[in-house]
Amino acid sequence: MADEIDIEERVDQWLNGHINTSELYGLSSSLTKSLAEYAYLLYEQGKYDTSKVIFDALAVSNNTEPNFQKMLGSIYQIQGKWDAAYYHYTQSLKLSPNDIFVFANRGETLIQMQRPREAAEDLKRAIQLDPDSVNPVSRRARILLTNLNNVQRWAPR
Repeated sequence: MADEIDIEERVDQWLNGHINTSELYGLSSSLTKSLAEYAYLLYEQGKYDTSKVIFDALAVSNNTEPNFQKMLGSIYQIQGKWDAAYYHYTQSLKLSPNDIFVFANRGETLIQMQRPREAAEDLKRAIQLDPDSVNPVSRRARILLTNLNNVQRWAPR
C-alpha cells in the first residue's frame, strides 16, 4: 500500500513537472552521468548511431538537461541530417539560452539548410556571447559569418 502511494505521488510530481522521467523511474544521477560519459566516448570514437541511441534515451528520461539535446544536435549535424540537428539545437537553447556552442552550430546548420538570415542571427549571437573572442567557438562563428556575408555579397541577384 505504501508503495502505491509513493508511485501515485511520484507520477503526480512528474505530471506537474516537479521531477523528470529518470527521477520517476528511480534512475540515479550517477548512472545517468555514466551513461552520458559512455555515449560521449562513443561519439568521440565516431560511433554516432550507438551514441545517438543512448543520448536519445537520456534526453527522454531527463528533458531538463540541455547537453543531451546538444549532443543529439551535434550527431545529426555530423550525419548531415539538418532538420533533426536544427530541432535538437533549438531544444537545447530552450533549456540553456546562452550556449555559444549551440548558437554557432545551429548557425552552421542553418547555412546548410539555405536559411542565411537566420544563420547570421545565430552566428551574431554566438559572437555577442564572447565579444573578446576568447572561446574558439566564437572565432569559428566570426569566420562563418564573414564567409556567409561574402557569399551573399557576391551571389547573383
